[in-house]
Amino acid sequence: MSLLTLATLSALPLFADPLATMATQSVDGQVWAGHQVSFGKRDVPFKGEVQTRTDTWTVARVRHDDDQITLTQEACMVVIRPVAGVKVRMDARALPANEFGFSSNGVDLKGTSEVSWSREDVDGDGHPGMTVHVDSSVCSGDLYVANRSRTRARAELSGDALRGNARVTVDQEVLGAKGACLSVVASDTHEVVNGPFAYAPVEASATCRSLMQTGWPIDATE
Repeated sequence: MSLLTLATLSALPLFADPLATMATQSVDGQVWAGHQVSFGKRDVPFKGEVQTRTDTWTVARVRHDDDQITLTQEACMVVIRPVAGVKVRMDARALPANEFGFSSNGVDLKGTSEVSWSREDVDGDGHPGMTVHVDSSVCSGDLYVANRSRTRARAELSGDALRGNARVTVDQEVLGAKGACLSVVASDTHEVVNGPFAYAPVEASATCRSLMQTGWPIDATE
C-alpha cells in the first residue's frame, strides 16, 4: 500500500493550515479508504433504550480545489449491529455515491455531506427506494425505504490519516413492505447519530474487493 507522504506533518508548526499542508502533498487524484462508525439510541419494546452501531467502509477519490478538499466516495460495506435480536442488512454497493467536502478554518477541517434518495429504485431490484432486509424471530421481511442523511463533521490530519468525528441526521421514510408484520409495525424514523471516522491513502488501483481481501487499512475507532 502506497501511503500519502503525511509523515512530515509532525515537523510542521502546530497551527499549520491543514488545507495548505494537504496541497503540498499533492492529494488531488489520490484514492483513500474510509471507515465511519455511527452510534445512536433507540427505544425497543420491553427493553427500553438501547444503543445502536453502524459501521460503513468506503473508497473515495480526492479532489483538491483552492479552499476545499472533496472526497467522492462509494460504499463498500455497511454493517448494522443487531438490536434486540433484530438483524438488518442492505446492499451497500447500491448506495448512491456522495461527496464529502472539507473546508479549513486555519486549524482543522469542517466537513459536510448529504446522501438522499426518494422513490427511485436505487438498488435495481424492482421495488421503490432501497430494500432493507429485516430478520427477526418475531417480525421479518423487507422494507422499501427513502432516505436523507446529512453529515456535519470536524477532522484533523493525524500521522498518515485524516481523522474526525461526525454528526449525522437521518430521516427515513417507509415506502412499502413485504411481510404482513412489517407492513403493520414499520414507520418513518428521524434519528441523530454520532461517531468517529478516518481515511487513509491507498494505491490508486485499490477497490472495495481488493481492500476487503487484504484487510481494511484504517480503523476509525483506533
